Amino acid sequence: MSTQGSSSGAQRARESFASILSYYQNHVPSEEAPEFVKRASSGEIQIGVAKGTVPSAEQGEELKKALKQAMETQDALTNLSAVEKEIMSQAANASLRKRSGAK
Repeated sequence: MSTQGSSSGAQRARESFASILSYYQNHVPSEEAPEFVKRASSGEIQIGVAKGTVPSAEQGEELKKALKQAMETQDALTNLSAVEKEIMSQAANASLRKRSGAK
């Protein structure tokens, strides 16, 4: 069964990569396309992680905290009543008008 699962995962990866290639071939001039698109006809796909892109443990913790805070904010916004949303919208619009009038 794990072979079938990895096979379907490989198939999804192939389809995703084909979709990416198709996008670049149809929408981006060849001289502006990334190198991996230009070499796609060779049948080789280079996969790797660029050095320095993996966050440190400390950065990971900071990112987790930021995500938690963002999720709490989203939950709070989702749970606002229609009246509360209207009041917040009016306040935001008043602030925008005030700033644009100050220019």
